[in-house]
This record gives sequence, structure tokens and C-alpha cells, in this order.
Amino acid sequence: MEVMSKLPEKSIDIVITSPPYSVNINYDVYDDNTTIDQYLDFSKKWLENAFRVLKDDGRICVNVPYEINLKDRGGRIFIVSEIWNIMKEVGYKWFGLIDLEEDSPHRSKTTAWGSWMSCSQPYIYNPKECVIIAYKNSPKKLTKGEPQWKGTPTEIEQEDGTIKKKVVYEETDKKEFMELVFGQWNYFADTKSLTKATFSMDIPTKAIKILSYKNDVVLDPFAGSGTTLVAAEILGRRWLGIELSPNYTEIAKTRVEYFKTLEQIKEYQL
Repeated sequence: MEVMSKLPEKSIDIVITSPPYSVNINYDVYDDNTTIDQYLDFSKKWLENAFRVLKDDGRICVNVPYEINLKDRGGRIFIVSEIWNIMKEVGYKWFGLIDLEEDSPHRSKTTAWGSWMSCSQPYIYNPKECVIIAYKNSPKKLTKGEPQWKGTPTEIEQEDGTIKKKVVYEETDKKEFMELVFGQWNYFADTKSLTKATFSMDIPTKAIKILSYKNDVVLDPFAGSGTTLVAAEILGRRWLGIELSPNYTEIAKTRVEYFKTLEQIKEYQL
């Protein structure tokens, strides 16, 4: 929040992030063991900062689980609802919800053994996550840029002999676009973690493709190991990442530099 407060107002095109969930993950700097009231207050503060730096046509994507269990710190919480209510209070407007479907699920099914084979108090738990998508003031991009998919301008002769100009896209590009506008994204759940919490590369990659132009500015206020930043670098977007942990920051820098080197090698070979 200190860093975001120093960024110019209306300077960011899109915020893509997976914030901490207060589920007692042992981060090396951040305290993830807060009460629900503390967590929601923290969430409102960073979402207010993000709102200020977004352009009028800016978008935000927040990856959150549907529910969390804080146990003695607040019990079971329908956290996606709590986060959206805060976003609405801050001023964000609804753009959509993406249900995330893991191609490689690694969460185990659980139950409460005290209610085994009984309706006494079964523990009905949804392990899935989603992405809340919202915008600041305008749902439509006010300034056009270079889209992710490039078509080929083609002249087509009509039955009456006139010529109609049309942009023709590759079938694979059309298929990818249709998959991304569908409110359910299949993604591969990364099992190797460079920090204490994983963030699949698939999620920011899909969001960047469908919600931003080339050269747009992407911000991740919880950069972690730099997954969003790497995705932005690969896809030709400018980026900013904020991270409290010096250790995670170095990991993020190393990952981004690695992909920059790969791009330079590719350009040299071409």
C-alpha cells in the first residue's frame, strides 16, 4: 500500500493478483494469521489503493477461493462474497466471474470425522477458486491498442460482384478467444512452489490476453515469485510488481530475467 500510494493516479491498465487469504500460510515476512475483521480491513485498504491507480477504463482480476475456514479467528467465511462487497463499496463495477477448473487437482477431499456417516454436522467444503473481474468507470476500453490476436485483412467478393473487406482469424485463435470469454477456465494447478503459495501461470496469462492490449501496464500488488510479471513480459505488456519479501523479490527478478533472455535469443536466431 505504501508503494501503490506513490504511483501516479490513473496510471495502470489492469491489476491481476492473488492476494493472501489469511489461512495461516507461513510466509517469510507477511503475517497471514489475522482475524476476519483485520483481513477485511486490510483488503479494503489495498483495493482502495488499486482503484486510485487504475485508469478510468482499467480492470482488476482478483483470484480468491470461494470459501476459507479461519477456525477460532472467524470460522467459515464465504470469502468471495466478502471481497466483492468490499470492491463494490470502494467503487468497482461488476465485469464477470471466472470459475477455475483444475486440470490437475491436488486438493484432497475432507470430512469432519466427528460427523462420519451422520447428518450431525458434516463438513461440506468447496476447494475451488475463482477470479472476480471488475472495472473502474468504463467497461469498454477508451483507447484502442494492439489486441492479442492478429487477423489477416482479406477482400471477399460478394454474389453481386462487390468486394467486401474482412479480417480473417486463425481457427486456433478464434477457439482460444471463445474459451476465454466463457466463464470457466481450465487451468493447470502448479504443484512446484517457489514461495509458500502457488499461483498458476495459466490464470494471469488468460486474463492478460482477454482483458488488455499489447503494451498495456499490468500491476500485481502481491507479486510473490513474479508469475503475473512473467506472463506480462511474455505477452508484450509493461508491468509493475510489488512484494514485501526480499527473498520472493529476488526469485521474481530471476524468473523475469530468464524469460527476457529467452526472448533475446529468439530474436537473435530470427
